Amino acid sequence: MADQEYKAQSVSIVTLGVADVDRSIAFYEALGWECSPDSDPKMCTFMLASNIVLGLVPYDFLAKDALLPVDAKTAYNGFTLAINGKDPEEVDALFKRAVDAGATPHQKPQFKDWGGYDGYSGYFLDPDGYPWEVACAPFLRLSEDNRLLPKTKEKA
Repeated sequence: MADQEYKAQSVSIVTLGVADVDRSIAFYEALGWECSPDSDPKMCTFMLASNIVLGLVPYDFLAKDALLPVDAKTAYNGFTLAINGKDPEEVDALFKRAVDAGATPHQKPQFKDWGGYDGYSGYFLDPDGYPWEVACAPFLRLSEDNRLLPKTKEKA
């Protein structure tokens, strides 16, 4: 067993530090995500989508668990989260659903040039200010549950 190579094959969970776990649960449920009965709001609440688990943890608790300083969040930390739709109409509907659930609209969906690739996307901020992109990238394949399926080296 000592010679066995271990590889990180997937992201198991994306965990967000939030100010109010109950408020975040209500927001993500309004988006259609399910709160798992395995959740414990004092430790981690698991929000289930068809293709990912989102963890919701009190902001200070998560920083202390990771041995990081509890600093105020900035508007941009070098990442965004994304939900993909199959076409611009679905992107518009997802964006509206998020805003109706309490998200702050940041950039209305619009057609864009992503370095020579045409796409359609917009951004909203969740109740804790995390930026979410809602996008349609017609040059990429999506699974039935809207998971991105970019080609692998073997299938290029």
